[in-house]
Amino acid sequence: MDVESSIWKTTLEEFRERILAGDSTTGAVAVAAVSAALAVSVLQMVLEVSARKNESEPMRELIEAARMEAEQLAGLADEDRAAYTEYAKALRLPKTNDEERAARRRAMDLAMLKATQTPLAAARSAVAAIELCAEAADIARGAIAADIGGAAALLAGAVRAILCSVDANLRELPDQPFRREAEAQRRALEETALRRAEAMLRRP
Repeated sequence: MDVESSIWKTTLEEFRERILAGDSTTGAVAVAAVSAALAVSVLQMVLEVSARKNESEPMRELIEAARMEAEQLAGLADEDRAAYTEYAKALRLPKTNDEERAARRRAMDLAMLKATQTPLAAARSAVAAIELCAEAADIARGAIAADIGGAAALLAGAVRAILCSVDANLRELPDQPFRREAEAQRRALEETALRRAEAMLRRP
């Protein structure tokens, strides 16, 4: 996706207008990935503030890990929109004869595969960020550390929202090893996200 069409080159109002446009390229996955990226930025902020008072090597490593996950999620928000655009193009391919119908079906399956892999990657990144929140909670101090729990809750919500789209996409794919593997992976991601986020919120 070109730089000009990136979500991150728009204002929040423009982003909202893209959603309301109803072209389906900016939907729940993109919104959830943006939310997750911002949640990780909150985590990074907490760590940066804490590091000013008590910097350590584990703290610097966590800051760098958070930065990388935020960048990953930011990129995946755009990638999801691009993947769905390719699927929409496949839907518009001609289907007037058997050869065209077969070619259209192949193009649709390939596009749907990508449109499923991308949100799965976003969910994995968000779950990894929740794990970073758990690590950060052990070393961040002060009132600002409460934001870590908020970041974890936002990330868990983003994971669930992303996986709703994964479920819908998987139903469109033929039964194959990727589909079965993806189904198992999405179950594990949701379970991990909810368990870890709940544990964070229960911390004293």
